[in-house]
Amino acid sequence: MGLPLAAKRVYSYRDENGILHFTDQAPDTDQPVESRLAKADPKKWIEALEDGPADDKRYLLVNQMAGPAEVEMNFTDALNVLSAPELPARVVVPGLTSTPILKVIPEDPTQSWRFNFQFRWMLGDPGARPDPNARYQLPFRQGEKHRLMQGFGGPYSHSDEQAYFAIDIDMDEGTPVLAARAGTVMLVEDDFFGAGTDIAQWGDRANHVRIVHADGTMAVYAHLALETIDVKVGDQVRAGQQIARSGNTGFSTGPHLHFVVQRNTGLRLTSIPFKFIEHPELDTLIEGSILGRLPEQKAATLGETGTVGQSDTP
Repeated sequence: MGLPLAAKRVYSYRDENGILHFTDQAPDTDQPVESRLAKADPKKWIEALEDGPADDKRYLLVNQMAGPAEVEMNFTDALNVLSAPELPARVVVPGLTSTPILKVIPEDPTQSWRFNFQFRWMLGDPGARPDPNARYQLPFRQGEKHRLMQGFGGPYSHSDEQAYFAIDIDMDEGTPVLAARAGTVMLVEDDFFGAGTDIAQWGDRANHVRIVHADGTMAVYAHLALETIDVKVGDQVRAGQQIARSGNTGFSTGPHLHFVVQRNTGLRLTSIPFKFIEHPELDTLIEGSILGRLPEQKAATLGETGTVGQSDTP
């Protein structure tokens, strides 16, 4: 079940009769076409839909992400009602599903009744457990070297639990970004342009790809360039596969790649430490360190779980 998405680019043209048309899709026409960027809103990945008669209300949760979400439901007002499940309650909703989550009926049908409920959600399954043997490839091409702008616990923007174990890699706009570990593309945001340091204005406007791994952890590749993402929701990707190009979108002071691995710790996103195959000492690297692997270095392969195996591939 699809939800409408805000357009990122608007096209206009006049047909052979002189009628002006506007569309968010590149038109198939021989007439001159003009285009402009339009401000887009973040996609609405989770939505609750009401169903059923007045005395037997049922709710479905539509999850448009290709990965699970944890949902918490509460009554904000309730009189003479029964619910299944009894609220408050938390449930985990699988990706790309429309899942029944709530049924509400009057406890005494002969009496008046009313209710209002609200829900909040968080990415990921809180029951997932990170694989302690997981290792990651550098998210850029072999032979390249990039400066570490901010590491674990970086003072500028890596102080909260979502980003403490994140890194910022200095990358020119348009640099190919590679998947660091195999997984499923959970969500994609690619409609944004522009950047700034006002977090209220720019905090949720970074183009990014989120990939969920076999152990339920999720890697985020952020600040990507507008309309350069090469994967879509639901795609299976392998480690080393190009997924996008770096950019400078959202809460950012300049072109770079923000990379972090996160898990759901109970309606909270928490970043977790990780190690690159090429840089097992990552937790000791500081701002200004150089990340890279020379072509002559041997690489390990990554299986679907991210566990390291042996390879003779340079």
